[in-house]
Amino acid sequence: MSSSKKSILTGVMLTAGCSIGAGMFSLPVTASGMWFVLSTICLLILWYLSYLSALYILEVNVHFSPGDSFDTLVKNLLGKKWSAISGLSLAFLLYILLYAFYSAFGSILSNAIGNDSIPSGILGLLFGSVFAIIVWYSTKLSGRISTILVAGMVITFIFSMSGYSLQVEAAKLFNTAAENNDYVPYVWAALPYIMTSFGFCSIVPSLYKYYGKDPITIKKSMLIGSLAALVVYVLFLFVVFGNISREAFVDINSAGGNIGVLVEALTQSGDKGLVNTAFSLFSNFAIISSFIGVGLSLLDYAADLFSFPDTPKGRFYSACIAFLPSGILSLFFPNGFIAAIGYAGLVFMFCLFFIPFLMVRKTRKHHAESSYKVKGGNLLLYTFLISSIMIAVFHILAKLKYLPTW
Repeated sequence: MSSSKKSILTGVMLTAGCSIGAGMFSLPVTASGMWFVLSTICLLILWYLSYLSALYILEVNVHFSPGDSFDTLVKNLLGKKWSAISGLSLAFLLYILLYAFYSAFGSILSNAIGNDSIPSGILGLLFGSVFAIIVWYSTKLSGRISTILVAGMVITFIFSMSGYSLQVEAAKLFNTAAENNDYVPYVWAALPYIMTSFGFCSIVPSLYKYYGKDPITIKKSMLIGSLAALVVYVLFLFVVFGNISREAFVDINSAGGNIGVLVEALTQSGDKGLVNTAFSLFSNFAIISSFIGVGLSLLDYAADLFSFPDTPKGRFYSACIAFLPSGILSLFFPNGFIAAIGYAGLVFMFCLFFIPFLMVRKTRKHHAESSYKVKGGNLLLYTFLISSIMIAVFHILAKLKYLPTW
């Protein structure tokens, strides 16, 4: 099928699916200090930076053949050393995300059971191991389960958000009754966490492979898909902040801000049994689908790196390398979901913002003419770089306790 006949819907769904997942549950926790209006503005700004990163990767990608991976782009433009650094950073990012999902599993199960006799770290490791076995067994089976999970996510999200929207209180949403209305100081520490919600720029080489040398269609699909993710995030914050008071997030954050704590707080805010059940199911579907997707990527990465064959024995070795380190870490540090998302954001900035900047700069030196080039010239390119560095610095300062958190 020629690229002109391929539906833009595929690219839209791939872009949206690459963004929306378990990471969205960190949004209300990390954005609770600046609350709804300021959070929405920050989401819009960071969406644009992520979209810009995707366009810069596309500008580089058009000078390569469809099917060339991100690693191929880095290796050819920046050399083997940068390629190795990029590969290790990507692997670290995937490990950190898997750890976050193990932690989320444990939190949700611990809150659901309501029994502290079994540590959440053990619950998370056991539950995650079930899906690790599925990923080890077959990519085909993982794909089928993921399809079911995505369908379930769509249904439960629409149902739960519709129900909770009817319970939104303007006083909570705009924090009108609170004495503390100081929001701006909490922006800086939250930015790196919010940035990880827009991870769609990593899908560019796959879209280029699918559509071929058709940058306009790829650009449109990424625009629509990423805007769909933005709308979902704003709706999610609207529902959460409209049902849970800002002061309540002090306790949620002090409890580690894990998914289970947030889900419990939201389900206790209303008396709609079916809506609560739908939201609980949505949270589980989101984490499991993200876990399978990231785990499969890491398993394939390990198989390629160590040249393991695609046999049950070879996949077993790859699965051990992919899943055991994060699982064991979550056993000893079970409440690190929010911290892990923050570190993922820092690596994310390096892999998908700083490296694309270097590649674009190199590409423009060697290719004066191009079938696709991001408008704005070097002024926009260096503004993109400075913004990225600032967000990374904010994360480091927050970790050193120099920035306030709610």
